[in-house]
Amino acid sequence: MGVTMLLLSSPLMGCQTAETKMPNSFSEVSMEQTTQDSLDPNHFLADTDWYLVEFQSMDDAIGTIRPDDPRLYIMRLKGDGTVSMKLNCNRGVGDWSAEANNETSGGSFQFGPLATTRALCPEPSLDEKIAADTAFIRSYILEDDKLYLSLMADAGIYVWQRYDSSIGVLFQAEPDPAIEAAILDAFPDYRQEIIGEDGQQARYVYSRVDLNGDGKEEVLVYPMGSIFCGTGGCDLLLLTPEDCAYSLINSFPISRLPIIVTDEVAAGWQNLIRPESGGGATPSYVLHVFDGQQYIEQERLPGDVQPEGISYLLGEPTFDEGAILKLN
Repeated sequence: MGVTMLLLSSPLMGCQTAETKMPNSFSEVSMEQTTQDSLDPNHFLADTDWYLVEFQSMDDAIGTIRPDDPRLYIMRLKGDGTVSMKLNCNRGVGDWSAEANNETSGGSFQFGPLATTRALCPEPSLDEKIAADTAFIRSYILEDDKLYLSLMADAGIYVWQRYDSSIGVLFQAEPDPAIEAAILDAFPDYRQEIIGEDGQQARYVYSRVDLNGDGKEEVLVYPMGSIFCGTGGCDLLLLTPEDCAYSLINSFPISRLPIIVTDEVAAGWQNLIRPESGGGATPSYVLHVFDGQQYIEQERLPGDVQPEGISYLLGEPTFDEGAILKLN
């Protein structure tokens, strides 16, 4: 299984006194770790991310079922023994455990009870089937970056592929003081009085992307908390590196995730598309183009088909998964 360590570089790396190597927050483990600890699932399954390739039924009448869009089904096996799943328009959270066999890259695997949201997803959807079947998964095989999860009584196999950037870019949640400073500058009303006596601080997630081809990565930031969010989602910030800090390019209104970056370019910057829904409004996508200073809204697109492009901030982050937004 050829897996290499991915090192994420910050555009502000040159401002640090010493070079810092940051591991991928999503899935990768080094080949040396995998070989040395190949019988310990805490090393090669913990903190990994997967997208659904297909369900293989042992019933010929059902056959093999494949999702139309693999971005709709993402599974994150966390190192603390919890699992989070994006299931089309729904989300599931629960527990997982695994124990490796002595001779193969497989063993026993079980999910605990999976709590899911109950939105009615557009058909065809596998959300209800996956949620129901997790209770009956009993074993796994890990082979060629594919994770085969088998149901008891030979009822079928779910095939998950190790997540890669061709599907999109998952959110990051490692604390970044420069990003936090930029959020606080953009939202000066976020103060101790807002946090309250319970000390419930806001959180944030982000994705990095070079939008103008200058070799420096902009940052799409999604703060989470009552001051940033409403029924239609949360505010979205676009930051660009400037000296040893970030400056604000855009503060977009209430947004859903993921954010789509297209191949089309305006004034040297790639176009952005945001999903909008909630509050009784018809779901839609909003296309933004760069005017030389900032992104402006150009048009609204139908919300029933996701536009082409690379998705960022993918993975349906929950509040608890975000990095804590600390006050200075």
